[in-house]
Amino acid sequence: MEVISNMIKSYAAFTSEIDDVELAVSEIMAQLEPEKNCLQSTVALVACYHEFATNGIIAELYKKLGFPIIGTTTTAISTNRGFGQLDFSILMITSDEVVFTAACSSSLKDGLDEPFADMYKRALAGHSETPKLIISAAPLMLNYAGDHYIEALDRVSCGVPNFGTLAIDNSAGYLNSYVVFNDKVEKDIYGIIVASGNIKPKFFYASFSPEYILAQTATITRAEGNLLKEVDGLPIIKYMENMGLAENGKVCDVLHSIPFILDYAGEGIPVSRVLLSWSEDGYGICGGLMQEGTKFSLGTWDKSDVLGTTERTLAGLMNNEKASTLIIYSCLARSYALGTELMAETELVNETVKECAYIFGYAGGELCPVKDTANSNSFHNNTIIACAF
Repeated sequence: MEVISNMIKSYAAFTSEIDDVELAVSEIMAQLEPEKNCLQSTVALVACYHEFATNGIIAELYKKLGFPIIGTTTTAISTNRGFGQLDFSILMITSDEVVFTAACSSSLKDGLDEPFADMYKRALAGHSETPKLIISAAPLMLNYAGDHYIEALDRVSCGVPNFGTLAIDNSAGYLNSYVVFNDKVEKDIYGIIVASGNIKPKFFYASFSPEYILAQTATITRAEGNLLKEVDGLPIIKYMENMGLAENGKVCDVLHSIPFILDYAGEGIPVSRVLLSWSEDGYGICGGLMQEGTKFSLGTWDKSDVLGTTERTLAGLMNNEKASTLIIYSCLARSYALGTELMAETELVNETVKECAYIFGYAGGELCPVKDTANSNSFHNNTIIACAF
């Protein structure tokens, strides 16, 4: 078993107290014990139900802790301290041999490049070495593909490994998906933690099994960024009707959970995408870039496969790596396959991860390197991803 790091200590906390800010903060402080446990450099990562992002608890917690907090809203969470859907979780990460800093962008409504360059410049303050890890808390903005975030941050960081999640919530239209940074709560900012020093992050990701990819293929014949306009020369809604996934110009309710399996450049390496919403022009708004000329197949979800990929990924990680800290995100689309057992994957994570501090939440999109090296960052849908250190 490889020892990834014994120089980083992490502590998880959890609360269901949503009405009493003072009580919620006191519960979190009692679990984290920052006066006793904080080392020289400390940051915290949050995953929470959306009402926790807007009721003032995080701002009060930031005042008490005095170190950076970043995170996102989600639809279900799990930590060593508990799991649930309408709750708040936080992971405090601290070390004497790793430098942690954090920063957030200005509004991304008018573009990514300038806000990302300024954010990363501020995050680099205090680092004397090249960073080894970026942890991202990204907004769910339907005018951007998740790939756009990866590319923009790669340009300013020169490909530092970038791991993280897009905010999500359970409302129609994802109207309550927030990024939190210290005392800020916004729908259009991007937060990062940057780490340098004695840290060796390991990355893991898994999607569905090959037998759940349908044999029939189609070609994207018209697209713009993450807008899917035509498939096989047909308007996207007509293609959906032909596939039995839409009727009279309206898509079925389960469409958001159907994976699009893309074969970029005919390389035979599957990339999964989800359809998040529809534009006013009747185009499909996808989670990632949809390149013209790309062939794809549709996939199907099965509860046993969702739980099986999660169990195999985490069991293999726990058996072969010795880490003090584990950050896990699973695509929201995976939860749709669980039917009435919406907490099945969340509970499985809680049962499987026993020997290190961890935080788990659902994601509106997953950012995870495909290798444990620089310049291998990738955006994913329909995956479970993990970062261990």
